Amino acid sequence: MLELRIRGVEVQLSLLFPAAVVVLLSLDMSGMPLWCIAASAMHEAGHFLALYALGARPAAIGVGLFGVRIVQDPAARLSYMGSFLVSLAGPMVNLFTFAVLAMTTGMTMPAAVHLSIGSFNLLPVGPLDGGQALYFALSGRWGEEQSEKIVQIVSILTLVPLAIAGFYLLIRSGYNFTLLAVSLYLGLLLLLKKR
Repeated sequence: MLELRIRGVEVQLSLLFPAAVVVLLSLDMSGMPLWCIAASAMHEAGHFLALYALGARPAAIGVGLFGVRIVQDPAARLSYMGSFLVSLAGPMVNLFTFAVLAMTTGMTMPAAVHLSIGSFNLLPVGPLDGGQALYFALSGRWGEEQSEKIVQIVSILTLVPLAIAGFYLLIRSGYNFTLLAVSLYLGLLLLLKKR
């Protein structure tokens, strides 16, 4: 784990992240990994821009194998509405970019990557942006504890059919386990958070 401070923000970079990027870029010559990295970077930039636009800043940023984790500065916490907007900012950047690319270049690989990343992150699953947005939307009305329970239930109701679809895709294709693996990973994150 590489740890450093940039302008007062603690940044932690898992060494698995650059290693995975190198492996992906080496094994897949289609250009897809590069587009995924670019779309993911734009997605995270959307979160950061929204955070700063609302007058907040991160206290810590963690970059790992499975994404970026932003910890807000406790001294400048956002309201539930502000946190809701920050949660949606990343997927909205991807969906806006998809719309621009689809109108100008058609349904190309870059457009499909932005559509996939934006849409997937809007799923109402706790660890994803859609689940975070749902939590913040509910917290203002029903409180954090009740909202957490609702998000857990909605997450499970979303992940079960997703895992079944992933299993079907694996059986049908004989090799594509990605959706199943992501569903199981998100389910594991939910279980670990519950404890």
